[in-house]
Amino acid sequence: MQKIVIVTHVLRALGFILVLLSLFGHEIILNVFPGLEGRSINPIFYSGIIVYLIGAVVYFFINKKEKADRRRREIEESYKAAGLGDSDDVSSEDAASDSEENSNK
Repeated sequence: MQKIVIVTHVLRALGFILVLLSLFGHEIILNVFPGLEGRSINPIFYSGIIVYLIGAVVYFFINKKEKADRRRREIEESYKAAGLGDSDDVSSEDAASDSEENSNK
């Protein structure tokens, strides 16, 4: 896997963990950060959602690009397998232009 895909999975996991901690782990958060006692833990919840969304959006665009590249390769391979490769089209166009030049002379 590419490094960026791994980073997106890590971001999504971190966001999920932050959301779970803010919902069910008040005591854990207060033990790790004692200065938060008496304050709201909502910023941890919202930061977890934001981190997860960043990872999900980046993964979506990377996956979309990879699918388009894979589809393009499959189409090129099917054209080559069918004998309709790009080199055949170029050579037939070159032959047609050469024959036109010869007929004009």
